[in-house]
Amino acid sequence: MRARLFAVSLAVAAALGQAAAADALKPVYRVDSGSAIVVDRHLVITANGAVKSGGWDKPKLLVIEPSAPEARILKVQFVARPPAPNEVVVQQLLPIVARKVAHLPRYATTEVQIIAETNSVIVQITQ
Repeated sequence: MRARLFAVSLAVAAALGQAAAADALKPVYRVDSGSAIVVDRHLVITANGAVKSGGWDKPKLLVIEPSAPEARILKVQFVARPPAPNEVVVQQLLPIVARKVAHLPRYATTEVQIIAETNSVIVQITQ
């Protein structure tokens, strides 16, 4: 009985481990353009970029907390979920887009830096 329970728990743990690995977000290959606009007391950030293959999904922009409150640049990481290792996908650069609605940054912040795996883009915050 204990051996069966142990085997079942190992199988569940292995399945959860594979699901967690598949849900890991990684930086997209490159960022091509972006924008940062203040709309109704919120900062709306949009990023356009590319991934190295098909199968990428759940694109997101993750705000990196500034090192100082008076930082001039707000840094944002452009990430997505890559395809599973055993998934068959097209090997081609494909477009990807992400949008984030965030709180207004501190008073001194005037630019947003969108960071990808191979490059980054800095855009002005417009009203």
